[in-house]
Amino acid sequence: MGFSSVVQLWEEWQLRILVLGSLAIQCFLAVFAGARKSPVRPLYRFLIWLSYLGSDALAIYALATLFNRQSKVQQSSKYPSRDLEVLWTPILLMHLGGLVTISAYNIEDNELWRRHIVTAISQVTVALYVFCKSWPPSADKRLLAAAILLFIPGVFKCFEKPLALKSASYNSLVSSLFAGDDISRTTTTNREVELEEYIQKARDSVNRNKYLGSDAWLHLSDLRRPDKLFTDVMYAYSDRFSSLNSFWSLDDKRAYRVLNDGLSNLFDLLYTKDTTTKVRYHLSYFCCAVRTRISTVVLPIVAIGLFHSSHKKDYRGSDVRVTYVLLYITFLLEIFSFFALLNFHLEWPETIPQQSLIGFFARNKRQTWLMSIMGCLQLKDFFDKYWCTCSSARAITNLVRGHVKDGWLDYILDAESYRAFSDSRGHWTLEGKGCGQLVSESIEKPFDESILQWHVATDFCFHSKGASPDQECARRCREISNYMMHLLFANPDMLMPGSRTNLFTAAYKEIEGFLHGEDLTLADEKELAQKIADKVASSSSSSSGEGFVHDAWVLSQELMRLGDEQRMWEVIEGVWVEMICFSAGRCRGFLHAKSLGSGGEYLSFIWLLMSHAGLETFAERQQRVQLRLPKEERVKIAMQRIQEAASNQATDPSTAKGTVPVKEQENAATPAASEADGPLKQEGNYAATTSASQGECVAPTSAPAVEIVVSP
Repeated sequence: MGFSSVVQLWEEWQLRILVLGSLAIQCFLAVFAGARKSPVRPLYRFLIWLSYLGSDALAIYALATLFNRQSKVQQSSKYPSRDLEVLWTPILLMHLGGLVTISAYNIEDNELWRRHIVTAISQVTVALYVFCKSWPPSADKRLLAAAILLFIPGVFKCFEKPLALKSASYNSLVSSLFAGDDISRTTTTNREVELEEYIQKARDSVNRNKYLGSDAWLHLSDLRRPDKLFTDVMYAYSDRFSSLNSFWSLDDKRAYRVLNDGLSNLFDLLYTKDTTTKVRYHLSYFCCAVRTRISTVVLPIVAIGLFHSSHKKDYRGSDVRVTYVLLYITFLLEIFSFFALLNFHLEWPETIPQQSLIGFFARNKRQTWLMSIMGCLQLKDFFDKYWCTCSSARAITNLVRGHVKDGWLDYILDAESYRAFSDSRGHWTLEGKGCGQLVSESIEKPFDESILQWHVATDFCFHSKGASPDQECARRCREISNYMMHLLFANPDMLMPGSRTNLFTAAYKEIEGFLHGEDLTLADEKELAQKIADKVASSSSSSSGEGFVHDAWVLSQELMRLGDEQRMWEVIEGVWVEMICFSAGRCRGFLHAKSLGSGGEYLSFIWLLMSHAGLETFAERQQRVQLRLPKEERVKIAMQRIQEAASNQATDPSTAKGTVPVKEQENAATPAASEADGPLKQEGNYAATTSASQGECVAPTSAPAVEIVVSP
C-alpha cells in the first residue's frame, strides 16, 4: 500500500475516527473525572488532564473536518452517507459542552469563561451553517427532525459550560455572596467590643459542649458550604458564633464528616456543573442547567426513535453503525454522569503524604530498577513527592480538634489571648512543659527553618528512642512531622508564603557531606539516622558541624534531656500540632481551593476545622482591629451586652431563633466583670499580653480570666 493509498484511506475514514475518538474521550471522562475528588495515581490524573484538553480540541477539529468534507461532497458526485454525517454535527456540539462531572480541571480554568463563550458561539455558528447548507431537500424528514431535536441539547450544552465556568470564577463568587439584600455597610464603630463579646460567648459554648443540641442542625448546611472561607471574605461575628456552636455540638465522628462534606461541596462548586451547589449563586446558570438536563435526557430518546424508523438502507452500513453508537452511548453518558455526580461523594481516604529527609536520602542510596526508570523518564521529582503515605487523617484531625478545644478552655480568655493562640507555633506547649531556652529559640527562627529543624530532630528522637507499636504519641509526632516536610518539599506555598524548597536540598547536601565515603547501600532509616547522629556529634566542636542538621541534632539532645520519654513526646506532639495549625491559618483560602483540583491537601482539613471551631480566620487576621480600650473595660462592656441580649431573649421569645443563650455554669463563684473592683480571678496558666502582628509569634504570659455568668 503506497502513501497515496494511505492518504486516501485517511480521507475516507478521518471523520469517523475523529467522531468515535471524541466519544471515547467522553467515556473516559465520564468514568474517571469524578475520581479527581480524592488522591488518585499520577498516571490517571495525567490521563484525565490530557482528556480534558483533548476533548475540546478533538470536537472542534471534527466539526472543521465535517465542514470541509460537506463542501467537497457538494462539488463532487453523490455521497450516500452525507445525510448521516450531518446528523453527527449536534452530537459533536454535545461533546464540546462536556460532562456534568467536569467543567474545569484547574481553578484557573474558571477564569477563561470568556474564551469558552467565543468558542461556543463560533462552533454553534459553524454547525448550524453546515446543517443548513448541506441538508438536501430530498432527505428523510425523520432524520431532519432527529437532527433538529439533537441540536437543542447540543446548543444548550455548548453554552452551559462557559456559564458554569463563569459562575465558579473568583469575582463572580465574591459578588454573588453579597448580592442584593446581603450587601450592607458596617455600622458598628466598636468592633473590638464585638470581638470580645464573640470570644466570651464562644468560650461558654465550647465549655458546655453538649453533643447534638437542639440548635445544632440549624447551621450544619452552612458548615458544609465553606464558600466565604475560600474567598477569604470576613464573616460577621454572629454568623461565626452560629457555626462555632453547631460545630462544637458534634462529636468527633460527625465533625469529621462535616469537614469532609465541606471540601466535597467546595470541589463541586469549583470544578463541576453541579447545580445544587451553584443555584445559590447564579440563578441564570441554574435555569440553563435544568433546561439542559431535561433536553439531554428527553430529546435524544425521541431522536433515537426517529432514527430507528428512518430509511437506513440508503446509507452505508458502517455509517449506520457509527450513528447508532454515537446516539446510544452519548445518551447513556449523560445519564451515567448525572447519577455519578449525585452518588459520588468525596470520601477522604485518610491517607496523608509523608516525606522524610533521612528516608529520602536512604531511598536515593538504594537505587532500584523503578527509581532508574523514573529518572530516565524525568519523573523522579514527581515520584519523590508522593512516595509514602500514612492512614492517620482522622486520628490527627481529632488530635487537632482536642488542641483547639483545650485552647478555648484553658488559654483563650480575651481578645489578646485569642489572637496569641492563633499566632502560637509551639510557645504554649514549651511554656507549659517548662522547656529550656535553647528549645524555645528553635521556634523563633523563620517558619520554614523551624519546620526543617524540628523534622530532623523528631527523626533523631524517634530512631534513638525507638517507637514500639503501642507508642501512639511517637508515631503521630513523626507522621505530622513528615507531612509538614512534604509541604515544604512539594507545596511550599501552602506551608507558608515565602517558604524555601531549597532548604530541603541544603539539608540533603549536609547529610551527604557527613556520610561521604560511607557504604550506605543496605542502610535503613534507623541505621542511617544513627550514623548521621554519630557523625554530627563527632564534628559538633568544629566549625564544620554548623548547619541545619547540626542544629537539629542539638535540639534532639535537649529534647531527650527533658526526662522521661513520655514527656518528650508530649512536647514534640504539642509543638507539631501548633505548627500545623499555624500553617493552616496562614494559607489563603484560594490555595486550599486550588489544591482540591489536584486531589487536595490534608492541610485544608485543618484549615476548615480551625475556622468552624471559631479561631481567627485568614481574612480576620489580615484586617485585625486595633485594641484601644483597656482590657477590663472592654470585657465589662462585652459582658453587659451579653446580659442585655439574654434579658431581651427571656422577655421576647420570638428573638431567640438562631441564638444560643449563655447558660449559667454550676458551682461558679466568679463575680461579674462589672463588679470586679479587685484583682480578677486567674484561669489557665498562659495568655498573651499584647496582640501579635501578622506572622509574629508572641510568648504567652499570664492574663486574667473572666467567666460568663448570665442568668436567662
